[in-house]
Amino acid sequence: MLLGPALLAPAWGKPPLNPWPELPDPPGAGLLAHPDPGQFPGRPPPPPLPGVGNFERLPAIDETTPVVLAVRKTPYWKAGTYDPVLSNACALGYFETAAFNRLVVQFTAPGGGAALQVVPPAYRHLLYDARHLARPDETYFFKNSNEANCAVWIEGKVPPRSLQPGRGTFLPKQKPGDLAREKTMIGAWPKK
Repeated sequence: MLLGPALLAPAWGKPPLNPWPELPDPPGAGLLAHPDPGQFPGRPPPPPLPGVGNFERLPAIDETTPVVLAVRKTPYWKAGTYDPVLSNACALGYFETAAFNRLVVQFTAPGGGAALQVVPPAYRHLLYDARHLARPDETYFFKNSNEANCAVWIEGKVPPRSLQPGRGTFLPKQKPGDLAREKTMIGAWPKK
């Protein structure tokens, strides 16, 4: 069998195919134009945006400015009544505000300044409440929402929720003599 020159050519002779072809330059790239008033002389104006470019597949980033509902001169931990049950549920992801919530209250006390996300009663659509822990007419303040160290305060002097003790068990009910049977069964196991 004879091998022709095309079959003997080394595999590294051609560059590999690029699955992501280079995108063309935008119109007017590389051309110098007269600067607009307010630009430095000799610096070209920014090119016009031709449409979708290299960053078309990146996720959208919400960079809207926060809506400051109030500015308070107290430390943030005095926003209201700290609720350990809601804070625990927030840390577990069962009670949290939406990541795009931009409603904040600023606390400007020295040593206690922060901006807490707020969910007033009229904006319950910004609240994720999988366990139905929210009460009507309560305003919630969130610090580090969507994180493991989340903390929640309720506005005003309201009693915090308390953890309910467990009611019963999911284990099958014990019958008389079950414990003695288990002990004899364990005692019958082979010993080393």
